[in-house]
Order: sequence, then structure tokens, then C-alpha cells
Amino acid sequence: MKRGPNRFFPAVVFLTGLGYASYFLSKLIFVALGVPLFLLLTPWPAARQRFFQRVLTGFLGFFTRVWLPLFRVYRIIEISGRDKIEPTRPVVLVSNHRGFMDSIFLLGLSPRTGALTKSAHARQPMYHLLVRYFDLVSVNRDSLESVTTASARCRQILADGKNLLVFPEGSRARSGRLQPFNRLAFDLALAAGVPVLPVVIHSTEPFMAKVPGSVFPRRQNFYCIRFLDPEPSRPGDNARALCDRVHWRIAQELKSLDAGTAWEINPQKS
Repeated sequence: MKRGPNRFFPAVVFLTGLGYASYFLSKLIFVALGVPLFLLLTPWPAARQRFFQRVLTGFLGFFTRVWLPLFRVYRIIEISGRDKIEPTRPVVLVSNHRGFMDSIFLLGLSPRTGALTKSAHARQPMYHLLVRYFDLVSVNRDSLESVTTASARCRQILADGKNLLVFPEGSRARSGRLQPFNRLAFDLALAAGVPVLPVVIHSTEPFMAKVPGSVFPRRQNFYCIRFLDPEPSRPGDNARALCDRVHWRIAQELKSLDAGTAWEINPQKS
């Protein structure tokens, strides 16, 4: 992929700032409208959950693929392989993690999908609602009790026929280099007998990443989201072997996409 052209920086700040403002406003609106509707549907818990999952997936899809590109915050030039999700559902979706938008992109593209998230996020009102009543699973990796509880809930999500999204790097990368993977996602896949579906999220410029200047990228930013072929388990497989194969596949795809972009031209130090 090639880098986009430089943009007039005041316009970048203005348009991207509008995008940020609309994101925070949408969270407030979601809580304000969601809580009354949630209470109204209390007598029908299954219908309530299905309704809110569809609303959430639809909203995130509109926000990431229509609304933010409208403000020229970024442009999505490729979404490929999405059709690989449903025929193999349930799957464990495993993705690289460079920017804040990654989980929002994937939850808007993957219906009936739960996600593993850091416990720190659950303190926010909207995340707290999603963790408590929907398929957002909070985990503190430093607590054995938290990991055990989260693993049990993830297994239930897969047993219910839903997908599970995990970012096995654990946090946003500080460089273009793919960090080592935690094996939890692969343990869960093997225990449930479901395949792992690798996903690559790539931007030509760092955006909302742990990289200086990524809040307002000066160049036009292009996104590519690729769902790769599922990685099935093999006879005698263990979590580490499965983890290493998926890590290698994602790393190779990123290496190819990084060519000519900011990740290759100005690599950040880990």
C-alpha cells in the first residue's frame, strides 16, 4: 500500500476533532436511550439481548464505515474475506492491534460476536452496561480469578454459537512490529473445537495508536481490513503451535501491507 498525500493540517484538526466529538456524543446518546429501552424489555431478556446486539452492530458499522469517512478522518479502501465468518461460525477471531479503532471496526463487521476486553475499560458507563448484560467479557490478565471467570464466559459464548473476538497482543502495539501473542484465545479455540479466523487491520498512517502524532495524522489515511482463511486445529495440536501459526500468518500479511507506508518508512522503536 502507498501513503496518502499530505493534508492541510488545520482542516485535519477540525474534521478529525468533529469525528472525536461525535464519538463521545454517541456514547452519551447510547446510554441515555439504551437504559430506558433496556428496562422496557426487561420481561423478555433473550429478545432484549438480540435487539441490542443488532442495534450495536448496526451503529458501529455505520459509525466506522460511513460517518467517520464522511468527515475524512480516514478512508477504507478494502474489506475482504468477511464472508468467511458465517460458514464457519462459531470462530475465535484473532487480530493484530495497532489502534483504538480496531475493536470498533471488527464488532461492526461481525454480527453475533462477543469480545474480550481489559477490565480497565469496564469502569466506563457504556462499557459497564455491555460487560454486565451483553457479550463483552472483562478480564484482568494479572488476576488468576479474573482470567478463570472470563475464560468460562468466553467458553459459554462459543457454546451458544457466537463468535469471540480477541486481540492476543493484549494492548496496542507501540511499533509496527507484531507483539507476542497470549495463548488464551488459542486455548479457548481448542477447548471448544472451533477454528481460529485471523484478521489483519492495517492503516497507512498510525491512528489513535501509541505513536506520537497519531491523534491527528497529517497524511490521508487508508485502511485495509482482511479476514484471512480460518486456521483449523491439527491432530495433536496444542495452543502454542496454533498460536505460532496464526502469529506468522498475520505478521507476513502486515509485512506486505506495510511496504511504502509510515509503518515501514518511519518505524517506531518498541
